[in-house]
Amino acid sequence: MIEGKWTTDGNKSDKGSNFNETPTTFRYRVTADGSSAFKAEAGRYHLYVSLSCPWTHCTLIMRELKGLNDAISISIVDPIMSDLG
Repeated sequence: MIEGKWTTDGNKSDKGSNFNETPTTFRYRVTADGSSAFKAEAGRYHLYVSLSCPWTHCTLIMRELKGLNDAISISIVDPIMSDLG
């Protein structure tokens, strides 16, 4: 999803084999007092992860180390990315 439109060509390599990553649009943090517009509240957030993603293990480890298992629920999605999502 790029700018609200589904796309299948977000991250691609160019002819020189350089990986061109689509910039993230997530720039805010969750804060206890909500000063970032995202208040930390149990049950407010849900984490979707794919075990084929190289960053998933870091996310799950931090969720465990921070003691957020009861506060942030997770769904493990299918590791196959097709044109249908």
